[in-house]
Amino acid sequence: MAEENQVKLHGIWASPYVKRVEMVLKFKAIPCEYVEEDLRNKSQLLLQYNPVHKKVSVLIHNGKPIAE
Repeated sequence: MAEENQVKLHGIWASPYVKRVEMVLKFKAIPCEYVEEDLRNKSQLLLQYNPVHKKVSVLIHNGKPIAE
């Protein structure tokens, strides 16, 4: 059951867009795994989930990405 509702957020600490998503997830009491990205050395997961723009923030729910 927990694997069905898995939520991950890829972002950087200084992004107001990432902070906005974090605040909403906390407000709605949705557990989330936060993945800090290094924009100079982007991870393969970030490039896989947002291949067009290659930017953060990316919210992943059950393996389906929602970019920016």
